[in-house]
Amino acid sequence: MSTAAALVGLNGAVAAITAAGAVYFTRVRMPRPPVGKYELPDVAVMTAVVVVAPLAYLSMPRTLVAVVFGLVLCAALQFTLAPLIGGGRAWLASVVPVAATAVCAFADLPVAVTVLTDILLAVAVVGVANMWAQSGMRSLHAAWFAGVLCCYDLVATGLTSLMDRFAAQVMGLPFAPLLAVTQGRPPVALGLGDLLLLVLFPLVALKAFGRAAGLLAAGVGVAVSAGVSLLFGLGVLTGAFPLLTALGPLIVLQHVFWSRARSGERTTAEWRAGTPRPAAVDIPRDPDPALLQALEPTGADALRADLSPGDWLAVVDGRVVGSGKSAGRARRDARLRGCESVPLVRQR
Repeated sequence: MSTAAALVGLNGAVAAITAAGAVYFTRVRMPRPPVGKYELPDVAVMTAVVVVAPLAYLSMPRTLVAVVFGLVLCAALQFTLAPLIGGGRAWLASVVPVAATAVCAFADLPVAVTVLTDILLAVAVVGVANMWAQSGMRSLHAAWFAGVLCCYDLVATGLTSLMDRFAAQVMGLPFAPLLAVTQGRPPVALGLGDLLLLVLFPLVALKAFGRAAGLLAAGVGVAVSAGVSLLFGLGVLTGAFPLLTALGPLIVLQHVFWSRARSGERTTAEWRAGTPRPAAVDIPRDPDPALLQALEPTGADALRADLSPGDWLAVVDGRVVGSGKSAGRARRDARLRGCESVPLVRQR
């Protein structure tokens, strides 16, 4: 297979896995693990695991590395397939392809091993990304994760030989954490961490900010992968390239943009309920004279309620739409009266 064809195949696989992750995300509800909610310390733990894992694998025999990866993939396949076919059948559907890959490795069938490993890896990445996104990972967490991995990838791949040595250690192994098309020098392959972030952030953006954010995130990820591949095809790049160094800052920028364009992120519960997130411009931030004029009794009289000093009023577009003894009760009263916007509240 030519290098150009291999690069096209690799990016086609990236696009297909990203799309599969989105389809799974919108149609399959994964059970939430009993781990509470994500916080930044959880992101720090995840990052530490990513940083330490290659160092640990470099000190392990290749056979042991393959066994560890095989067990991890088998577990990932099981919890990915369980919501679709049930827990018991999912174990069977996971063990059979893992065992088939091991048999192909013993039979010295490298092409079969590569193909089966790629399929197992793709399914596992879809499952892990969905588990993280559906169990409460926020766009903020994904942005921090991407930013830290960006710096790590620059050091591990661009400035040192750590990832080169790791790739040489696992290349050709069954269950290797590489989406590989060829195994030449250099191989046409994508690391597990790169692929996971490419699939994960569009799901988190879709949940947090809506379909436009998810589509943009997916498009940016595929474009970055294709752009790097083009540089390899043109001979500009000839060795390992730290993809996350290019992708990480773009993920952070997307998070900042959508956080400013929206009034914060949707929670997982709001996403499941289909609650839209209002644009930030729809939410008044500082009262202006026109709104203060609305606090006069003429606006409040429309509520047909007796107001006393100290009551709170909810105001939208210069009109009093609710009242109550506290800010929360004023907003609740506005909702009960049919107000769909987020009102400004002020004490009378």
